Amino acid sequence: MLFGLDGVEIGLLIVFLCLFGGILSGFPVAFAIGGSAVISFGIVAGLDSAGWLIHQAIDTGSAEYAALIAEGVRPDKISVFTYPELSRVGLPVFPQGWETALDRNVSFVVNRMNERVLAGQSIETLLAVLMFVLMGITLERSKIANDLLLTMARVFGPLPGGLAVSIVVVGAFLAASTGIVGATVVTMGLLALPTMLRNNYSPELATGVIAASGTLGQIIPPSIVIVLLGTLAGDLYAAAQEERASSVGCSDALTYLGEPAVVSVGTLFQAALLPGIMLAVLYAGYAFCYALLNPSKAPAVEMGSTNSEVITRNEALTWFIAAPAALIGGMMVLSSIGLIGNQSVAVDSFSQAGETASLRTSVSPDCQAAMIELHGQEAWDAALAEQAAINEAGGVAKATQLTEDQRAAQLEINIANAAPVGTGIAIVMVLLGLVLATARGISPTSDPRPLWIGFAAIAAVFLVDALFVSPLTSPGFTFLMILLPLIVVLWATWQA
Repeated sequence: MLFGLDGVEIGLLIVFLCLFGGILSGFPVAFAIGGSAVISFGIVAGLDSAGWLIHQAIDTGSAEYAALIAEGVRPDKISVFTYPELSRVGLPVFPQGWETALDRNVSFVVNRMNERVLAGQSIETLLAVLMFVLMGITLERSKIANDLLLTMARVFGPLPGGLAVSIVVVGAFLAASTGIVGATVVTMGLLALPTMLRNNYSPELATGVIAASGTLGQIIPPSIVIVLLGTLAGDLYAAAQEERASSVGCSDALTYLGEPAVVSVGTLFQAALLPGIMLAVLYAGYAFCYALLNPSKAPAVEMGSTNSEVITRNEALTWFIAAPAALIGGMMVLSSIGLIGNQSVAVDSFSQAGETASLRTSVSPDCQAAMIELHGQEAWDAALAEQAAINEAGGVAKATQLTEDQRAAQLEINIANAAPVGTGIAIVMVLLGLVLATARGISPTSDPRPLWIGFAAIAAVFLVDALFVSPLTSPGFTFLMILLPLIVVLWATWQA
């Protein structure tokens, strides 16, 4: 063995060094990763063929190994980490030759592309990548990023290091919009770097803040990296949990875990949201503290304003905080009391099946011990009590097909319980109300009549939906009913 390391360990080091060198070479990352993979495989294959790489595996023919198997130890539990005293045998890293390894890996890649990309269920998830590219092109062509940067610069510019803080804020917004790093860094570099250098910002701080805020696109949801990771992590996690359940004697992962072994893209988004926001806050805090300690390298800048109209504090608080809070809070209150909600009255053809116990209790002793170790004795006792109650009641109630009379009765119940105003219409009207309130806050001296006409039309939409639109009304007729007040709302929004 070279340097006293196992052949597999040396192979991993070779792969890491090739990848590290490829990325630092300056080539595009996609080509650097592919090229480093080819080079590292060639090096490992050459060393393995020359006999320089030896993998120290456990000798499965030894008496010690046979004794462990006789004691009931599972073969997958025996490794060089759990039983380092077992005798070992030297094997090549590629036992069947590098040709077979290459053939298997290439076929695996082709099969995975067919399963996951071309014909798999995740094709809908991967369509998000195209949507991110479309959003990035839209941001570039519409100049939204430029306007956003100017607005943030006017807000944070008078502070020490305000331009750097504004770049972090805009970078976080662009990261959530485009989901990729390259587009954010290029956009911020073209828009912000000349302005920062022109205002005597340190080149090191300017480039560092732009590069750091651009990397937020990898973690702040939605992110292309997380989307691509989620399509693979779900299968890997499910396979790992199935193997884990099998190793402890359970029939499947659902029995062992008590829940499906699923990792979705939405779960990864939830996990990445808080760290992404914390990173943005830390970046902005670092830039601000750096400006306080080095005021000459990050001076305060007065960007000026394109709007000569003066907005008082009371007007800003009223239209930027109080009015949006009232609109959103009012919708939440109406939803909690049942005036706004789901209007679906669909009735299933079958009744609902009864609930099962929280954990499966008809398992082997080994699986039972593993489940108690995982969930705790209290959870296991609760599952036993639930299963006993279900057995006393005659077992789990099965789903049965409903008769026409039962479906009609259930339909009447659903109609009676439906909310007077649908959630979709309520959300659209609240968003339009927020636009009206924001427009009034930006220009408080403008003619207020479009504002009040717009709010009156929004109230008319709610009244029409509550009084004349029932859960059985078709979408087309619903649209015709609210068309006139909706046109008035859109006109008021345009005027505002």
